[in-house]
Amino acid sequence: MNKWILLLCGVLAGCQHSHKQKTGDAVCQTINIAPVFDREPTEIKLDEWAENVRFIPLETTDSVLLTGYIPQIVYHQDKLVVFNNDKIYLFNPEGKFIRIIGTKGEGPEEYLSAGNSKITPEGIRIDDSSKWLKTYGWDGKWKQTTTVPSHKNIREVLSLPDGRNIGYVQNISGKEPIRMYLFRDSAVLDSIAYTRNFEPGEITIVFYNECKVFSTPTGNYVKEMFNDTIFLITKENTLIPRWVVDAGKYKLEEGGRYRLQDPRNSLFKEKNAAQINVVGNSKDKLYLTANLNGNSYLISYDDKEGKVESVKLPYPGHDFDFKEGNTFVPRFTSEDGRYLIGYEVQENDENPVIILAER
Repeated sequence: MNKWILLLCGVLAGCQHSHKQKTGDAVCQTINIAPVFDREPTEIKLDEWAENVRFIPLETTDSVLLTGYIPQIVYHQDKLVVFNNDKIYLFNPEGKFIRIIGTKGEGPEEYLSAGNSKITPEGIRIDDSSKWLKTYGWDGKWKQTTTVPSHKNIREVLSLPDGRNIGYVQNISGKEPIRMYLFRDSAVLDSIAYTRNFEPGEITIVFYNECKVFSTPTGNYVKEMFNDTIFLITKENTLIPRWVVDAGKYKLEEGGRYRLQDPRNSLFKEKNAAQINVVGNSKDKLYLTANLNGNSYLISYDDKEGKVESVKLPYPGHDFDFKEGNTFVPRFTSEDGRYLIGYEVQENDENPVIILAER
C-alpha cells in the first residue's frame, strides 16, 4: 500500500553533451553551480553589494498578524501584496496595512485556496485550488472568475504575461502522460507530454509549487523542481532548453523522488542533493537559491559573461529582532525586475519585515 507525504516547499533533459548547444535561435547554456557547494561564498554586507536596500516592517495590529511562512510576495508600483495563511494582505510601500483582498470561503466570489498570482489590468489574479482563476480588484472585491480546463489532473496554474496559462500536472504517479497544458481563458491551446515513466515506490511525495514561471526581456521561462533544465516557452506552445543547472554530485538523480527510503527524512537530505529554486531575473542576471543539508546559497548567473557567483549577504545595522546570523536570501523579484525581495521573521511578536534589494 502506498503512503503519501505532503510537503510544503516550495525528465531531466538539457544540454547534456556540451557546455553550449544550439536550440533554434537560442543557445542552451550550462550553469555550473557544483563548485559553489564546496567552497565558502564571498561575504559582503548587503548595503555594499546592493545599490539600494529597503527594510519594510509590516504593520502589526490585532487583525493583521502574520505567521512565519510567506509563500508569495508581490511588489507592484505602489502596492505590496503578501500571501499568508490563505489570506491576501495589501500594504503600501512603507508597510502600512490597507486591506485584505478577497475572502476565503465557498461562495462564488470567494476562494478556497490562494495559489500562484499574476498582476492584471483589473488587479490581481490567483489560482484557486487549480480549478478557477479569480481576479480581485485593488479595492479587495471580486471581479472575474475563469474556469480552469477540467478533467486534466492539473495541480498548479501559472499565468504568462501574454494571457496564456500553464496547467501543470505533477508526475506523482511516475506515469502521467501529459506534463502541462497551455490554455487561454478556459480553452486548451496545446499540451506537452512527459518523456519518461518511472516506477513509483512505497512512498509517494507531493510538493506544493513544483513549477516556477518567470520572465526576462527575451521571453518567458519555466523551471520544474525535478528537472535541471530551464525551458523557454515559445509562442508555438513548445519548450526549448535554455539553461541547464549543473549541481554535479549534488544533483538529485532522475526519478529520485520515487525512491525515498524513510518517510521521516527530507527527500533532498536523504539523497544528499541540492534543492534548487529560481528566484527570477533582475537587471539581466538570473538569480537562483539552493539548499544543501540545511545551508542556503544565493547564486547569480550573468548570461552574457557566463559567470556564476555565490555570495553571503549579512544585513547592515538595523533595529529589528531577526534571528542572529541570518543573511539576505531573496525569494522573489518585483514585477518590474528592479528589486530582489526577501523577508525575515522577527523573534518578538511583531510582523515580518520585507527586504528589498536593488543591484
